[in-house]
Amino acid sequence: MDARYVRLTEICARFAIDDALLRQACAEGLVEVSTVDDEAMLSLDQAERLRLVAVLTRDLDVNLAGVEVILHMREDVCSRQRQFDTVLRDLVTELRRRMAE
Repeated sequence: MDARYVRLTEICARFAIDDALLRQACAEGLVEVSTVDDEAMLSLDQAERLRLVAVLTRDLDVNLAGVEVILHMREDVCSRQRQFDTVLRDLVTELRRRMAE
């Protein structure tokens, strides 16, 4: 997890996220707000999650249950992409080694 944080108020202002959506997203466990120096903060990955929640609910009219499914699927796709990248990197390394022999 990236250790960088941004102020919750800045993210809400930047993406026009109202308090009701923020409360719902937190209550549903879609976003985790941290406290740093007595200020509500979001890690960069949580800020991105909140942005996606806002886009999905406001722009695409997806309900919060659907948002949860989409976020889970997105995490799975990202995880599989990282796995694929690792396998591909290992394959390239092995091919280069064999070609050098």
